[in-house]
Amino acid sequence: MADAEPLTNADIVFRGNDGNECEAFVVAIRDLAFAKGKDEDSNWMLRYAATRLRHKALRWHAKLDPSIRKDWDLFVQALFEEYPLVEERDEGGIATPVW
Repeated sequence: MADAEPLTNADIVFRGNDGNECEAFVVAIRDLAFAKGKDEDSNWMLRYAATRLRHKALRWHAKLDPSIRKDWDLFVQALFEEYPLVEERDEGGIATPVW
């Protein structure tokens, strides 16, 4: 099986469309950090993420409290609060218990 293509800067962008895009953005930042050996460098991830914001997300970031803009964990938490996950619609199927 072929390896997946590595992510490039052009591939990692967050525009502030919805929570699914937000989650994919955070995962992409973490994956890139891991690939570069920077996965334990919260400051690197934070600084890199800030350069990949566009449109609504960039404007939202500009309004964030400076303490949040300086802490990766608080930044991710703020992202997830501002852009909650969009659950897939229930197609009316029968729910099967997991017990």
